[in-house]
Amino acid sequence: MSETKKIEITPSVSILIAGVLIAGAILFTSNKAPAVEGGAPTAAAEVRPPSATDHVRGSADAPIVLVEYSDFQCPYCNVIHPTLKKIVDESNGQIAWVYRQLPLTSIHPEAQPSAEASECVAEQLGSAGFWQFADILFANQAKLGSAYYAEVAKGLGADPAKFAACAASGKYADKIATDTTEAQSNGGSGTPFTVVLNTKTGKGMPISGALPYAQIMSVIKSVQ
Repeated sequence: MSETKKIEITPSVSILIAGVLIAGAILFTSNKAPAVEGGAPTAAAEVRPPSATDHVRGSADAPIVLVEYSDFQCPYCNVIHPTLKKIVDESNGQIAWVYRQLPLTSIHPEAQPSAEASECVAEQLGSAGFWQFADILFANQAKLGSAYYAEVAKGLGADPAKFAACAASGKYADKIATDTTEAQSNGGSGTPFTVVLNTKTGKGMPISGALPYAQIMSVIKSVQ
């Protein structure tokens, strides 16, 4: 499961092209989140299939996986977060969600520290703890900061001293860099960037931005 898998990107679908035309040249530095943003499919992509090192929400054996590259300080990521949760919760185990890191450090000062804090929570509390931490951070983006990460980690049951040592060590910087490089190599220049992956057939479709529920479901159907 840990090896890199070549996935086939399906032909572009009209709904994504429409998204591109609507979104146009939306900048990720803008304070106004796009209602729709579509990403044109690339000719080829390399995305690691889910493994034990990933943060997985839903069934690890799900045939469809939403591999999201995200940033805890990104307002667009906050918009798509409940949408992806709804899709997974309604899928009866057929769709899983993998969170990977893509901190936009040039515009979000708390992107890297929050990413590293989330990995430190996962170190102690596993995938379930990671997702609880993620949910809380997205619900409280205005509070992001080292003191808040420590407070939330302690509230979830993490050992405060171990968490503090981990957060100060930078030990997960390489892991985060690997996620970032993978996203960028597949066309991810902003967040959220999601690859809808069929783990059985290898088909996949990358999408950019906070697409609404109906459009994400259309993309999922296109790779089934």
